[in-house]
Amino acid sequence: MKIYIAYTGGTIGMVPSEQGLVPDAAFAEQLAGALGQYKEHDHEFVIESYDTLIDSSNASPKDWQNIARDIESKWTDFDAFIVLHGTDTMAYTAAALSYMIAPSKKPIIVTGSQVPMFHARSDALNNVLGAVSACEEQVKGVFLFFAGRLIEGDRAHKSHTSGWQAFSSPNKPEYGVLGIDWTWRDSSFAQLLIKPPMKFRIPDMEDGAVTILPVFPGVQAEHWQGLLNEKVKGAVLLSYGAGNAPDKDPALLEILKKASDRGVVIVNVSQCGAGSIAAGAYAAGIPLIKSGVVSGKDSTFEAAFVRLHFLIGLGLESREIKGIFIR
Repeated sequence: MKIYIAYTGGTIGMVPSEQGLVPDAAFAEQLAGALGQYKEHDHEFVIESYDTLIDSSNASPKDWQNIARDIESKWTDFDAFIVLHGTDTMAYTAAALSYMIAPSKKPIIVTGSQVPMFHARSDALNNVLGAVSACEEQVKGVFLFFAGRLIEGDRAHKSHTSGWQAFSSPNKPEYGVLGIDWTWRDSSFAQLLIKPPMKFRIPDMEDGAVTILPVFPGVQAEHWQGLLNEKVKGAVLLSYGAGNAPDKDPALLEILKKASDRGVVIVNVSQCGAGSIAAGAYAAGIPLIKSGVVSGKDSTFEAAFVRLHFLIGLGLESREIKGIFIR
């Protein structure tokens, strides 16, 4: 199997500097040496470091596009792809790739580590080897692999700052769990579904086109006013519980309605770690519907944020985008 590994940046390949940990351009060579010790992997690895390495806290939609275009340019030359990425925004990138390369006919695995590989106690190599193992199983699609868990790209959520298991799949069982052997989620029904032909759709996505609106006790219209500026075309509303927000403040609801009326797509996603939006189940949620807010159902906020960027980048009208979320 010929596997392309793209080191885009992140903790996995960082080294100490006077400014703290920074991405190391020489990491690709070090990883190649580490993988070369495992002779049971009869694969050809091609490892490339990006010219401009990304500290994932600085990642932007342009970086999602660059990674997808890199994979597209090498698609016919490789059997599988591994993207090494920083953990802070890894879930966003995994979701973006799952929308831009869909449904992938080859394994595309996004991974990284909590501790740099140069440390003695690091999770880096185990995560890379786990990603390689997922490629060997020839899973089809975009996935995030971390600490033995293989999660669908648009289902991953970063849920721990310092634990080895940094990512979860809050509203869907993991696709696979790697112990001594793989344990797979029952996907017999999914295999019967007729999937559409694979497409690369890599639209230009503007920084700042999508924002996040936090709901919190005492939130005022002024808090959201600057976030819903004229440049914004989509917003993720982080609501309470099953989709609730303050319904006694006319100014708050009016700012949502005005934004929606001018074409901003506002998607309601719960602040809770798991569960789904139940639009209209509580009286406090009904005014949101009347203000033009659509349900994000059981989406993570990362996936909703990325999906809005993607659909807006495709040039779809707000009515079309709302229809896609409502389906």
